[in-house]
Parts: sequence; structure tokens; C-alpha cells
Amino acid sequence: MSDTPIPGSTIENRTFDEISVGDSASLSRKITQQDIELFAFVSGDVNPAHLDPAYAATDMFHQVIAHGMLGAGVISSVLGTKLPGPGTIYLSQDLKFLRPVSIGDTVTATITVREKAENGKPDLTLDCVCTNQDGSAVISGSAHVRAPTKKVRRPRVVLPEIHMGPQALKEPPIVDLRGKRGLVIGIANEHSIASGCAAAFAKAGAKLAATYVNEKARPYVTTVTEALDCDFVMPCDVRKPGELEAVFERVKAEWGGLDFLLHSIAYAPREDLHGRVTDSSSEGFALAMDVSCHSFLRMAHLAEPLMSEGGCLLAVSFYGSERVVENYNLMGPVKAALESAMRYVAAELGPKGIRAHAISPGPIRTRAASGLDRFDELIEKAAARAPEGHLVEIGDVGNLAAFLASDAARRITGTVIPIDGGEHILA
Repeated sequence: MSDTPIPGSTIENRTFDEISVGDSASLSRKITQQDIELFAFVSGDVNPAHLDPAYAATDMFHQVIAHGMLGAGVISSVLGTKLPGPGTIYLSQDLKFLRPVSIGDTVTATITVREKAENGKPDLTLDCVCTNQDGSAVISGSAHVRAPTKKVRRPRVVLPEIHMGPQALKEPPIVDLRGKRGLVIGIANEHSIASGCAAAFAKAGAKLAATYVNEKARPYVTTVTEALDCDFVMPCDVRKPGELEAVFERVKAEWGGLDFLLHSIAYAPREDLHGRVTDSSSEGFALAMDVSCHSFLRMAHLAEPLMSEGGCLLAVSFYGSERVVENYNLMGPVKAALESAMRYVAAELGPKGIRAHAISPGPIRTRAASGLDRFDELIEKAAARAPEGHLVEIGDVGNLAAFLASDAARRITGTVIPIDGGEHILA
């Protein structure tokens, strides 16, 4: 065997005597989705933060992140293949995880010899740091290893290529929206109902576009849409002439058609929302109806020519439309009007294969709902009353919305569907 290794064909260590304090070595790896899935398979760590884009979009990092130990594994690779290399025995390792590692990030692990033992044992202490492609540290720590004392030079093992199918390590989606194009109007932030629906649509394979109401809201919305890889995001305040129409013009230009739409917007002036319905102003009532109800009709009108092969129009309601809910006030009759409008749309567009539904969740902690007076009390009462004993989450609403938008629901239309843990069945 030659004394000089041939790059790419052999792997060679550095013995304890060949190593000096300050020596270092590095190795880089670009993290892929397959890396994360394989690590989950080997380790058994199927935390949804690493494998479920719909859940990850609502988590603190708003996107799928790699397992911390996957990034740390690059450190092990340097120790085992470069410094010291083959023959190294891991004794201990401490780590600090400083930043998340996302799909597509390039992790570079660098180890530097800090100390050589002087007790007669070939032990090393090494500083370890992993940086991303921006040079920011993502992991830091130190390793304690026993270095080899004999030279090792071996043929480098060539790993087999691994190809994972699209459903490997994943539960099949509840519904299939692959090939479908959906417009989501009403995302406010990662906690909003529209965000949960968008995540479910994306998980089921749909192409998405979304809107934000103004520049102030934009960063909160794009945090969600970027994680879901939306095709485009546009401003849309339905009170401003031309903005809604511009969104549908963009849909036509980008996609040529539309398969489903989610309407999840509502508004009423604060003074009207917090007062008695009896005392509501004509201006406040009209504005609430325009934003919360008539905008759905406008969207249906604009979507109709884009749904030449049928489609689905979804609106978000609340059971305050049919029952008097304390402090829901003006939004009660407005949501009742929205549900009625939905039924007429379903009847009128049904011959064209366009379906319509209103989803009626129980109370959910969203930014919009927080505007209701004494909303915390409403939340607590709803959870206590519901037969299932707990509130629904935005992901639950999203799963229902994805089903309704799918071909699996092609024979269902004109419905108001409660999703509230069963609270609606109680007197």
C-alpha cells in the first residue's frame, strides 16, 4: 500500500504524536429533506417539527428544521474521517445549539485541537463549531476523544445511493390536492385560522397564493407564506378599489385558472363591535357587511370564470350566526348573512361544478378574535362545555378545509360545517 494517499480513494488518520495543539479540520454538508427523513428513520425521532410542514409552519421557527443531532453529526464525521480520523474513540461531547438548521442550509463543522493530555494517555480535547452558509454559528461545544496511536490508511468506503419515494417516512395526506391551485385570503399571522388552512392545503400538495391586508401586516404573513413556499403573495384590502381584482388578475396570469379559494376575513368598527346590535350605526353595519360578507360574493364572482373545470369556495363563519353568543354582537348577524350568501352561491354556481361551504369553528385564540370583548371567558366556557372537553386548533380547521377543497368532497356543497368539539349539539 502506498505511503501517499490518493485523494478520494483512501482515508487516513493522524496519530496522537502527529497532532499538535491548534491543528484543525473542517467538513461541510448541505442538509436536505432526505437527510432529515433518514435521520428520523435511524433515530426514531419523528418530532413533527422536523417532518410535518403543516405543524412546523405554526411552530416557533415557522418551517421544518433539522434535528439538532443531525447537524452535530457533521462534527462526528470530521473526528472520524479527518482529525484524528480512523481509530478515534469518542469519550465525551458537550454541545450548545445556537440557531436552527433548515432544509438547504450548508453546515460546516470545524474542530480545533485545544489540549493534548499529559497523563500518558493519547487523549485530545477539541473545540467544535458548526456554522451555516452565512457564517453564523449554529452549534458549538467541545469533544474529548482518544486519538489513534497507530497509522491507519484504508480504501474509502463508497456509500450506496439512497432514493426515497415521495411518501417515505410520511403518513399519506388525509386528502390529495396535488395539481390544484388555491388562493388564501385572510392570513394575519401564524396563529390565524387561514394560516392553519394554508398549511393543510400545502401539506396535501396544493400550489398556493396568499394576500396581506397592508404593509404593517406583510412581515407576519410572509413568515407563513415563505414556509409554505407560496407561488406569490399580494396586497389585498377589500375596501380599496381594485386591489381584490388585481389579485385575481395575477391568478389568471400566473396559473390560468383556480381550483379553490378560502375567504377568512372579517371586520367591524370597534365601537359597533363592542356595543349592542340594537345600537349599531348604519355606517358600521354596512362596513362590517361589506368586508365580512359581500367580499365573499365579490370573490365568488371573480373566481367563477377561473374555475372552468369546477372548484370550491370556502368561507369561515362562527356559531354566533345562529345563536346569541355573549359579546359577539354585530358579527352575529353579519356571519348569518355570510352563511346565507354562501348557500345562494352554492345553488347558483353548482351547475358549473363550483361548490361552496362555510366552516364554523368554535372559539380559537386568534388575533382577530382577541378584539371581541371578554373573549377569554368565551374560550373557557366553550372548552368546558364541549363534549370532547377541549377547543379546536387551527390545524383541525385546516384539515377540514383541505378535505372540502379536494375531489373527495365533490358531491358536497352548500353546507355550514361546525368544528367545535361537539359544542354545537348542546342546548
